[in-house]
Amino acid sequence: MLNNDELISAIFYLAGGRIKGSTRLQKLVFLVERTLGIGIFKFEPWKYGPWSNELEKTIKEFEDRGLLKIHIIDPDLASEFFGESPARIYEASQDLIKNGEEAFRKLARSDVAKALYLRQLVRAVLSVPLSYLIAYIYSNYPEMTTKSNISEKVDKWRRTYGLKAAGDGDYK
Repeated sequence: MLNNDELISAIFYLAGGRIKGSTRLQKLVFLVERTLGIGIFKFEPWKYGPWSNELEKTIKEFEDRGLLKIHIIDPDLASEFFGESPARIYEASQDLIKNGEEAFRKLARSDVAKALYLRQLVRAVLSVPLSYLIAYIYSNYPEMTTKSNISEKVDKWRRTYGLKAAGDGDYK
């Protein structure tokens, strides 16, 4: 399996070298770990669901090593709502993308099914609205929502997207 540097590198490789927003990055890594059954980073319940300080430190280390640039942009509505003000764009260096390609190929050699699922998951997470991503996580990982300060909004999003909370019946 992959170590933390390889996992993050592979994710950026599959993301085309760019991820918008720290909330999306955190949720992407969380879902990858939970879905693939790996546990590299420790995630804890936080204001907007699962959050990892260890992942934040790794991203900072990548930036310090010149593997990742973090661009600050004016926040859009979603970024402001999730406290990402200013909003961040994470841009991988060519070295990070190359490392990610190697890590992805390593995973594919050891477990082709996990590699294919990782590719699909990264693409899916990057293509959905942030509100859907968070509603999906709240629906499927309620243990990560105990410190949430947006539960009421997420309940509305779940109804909008037709997502049920774990153990819930149909919405009325």
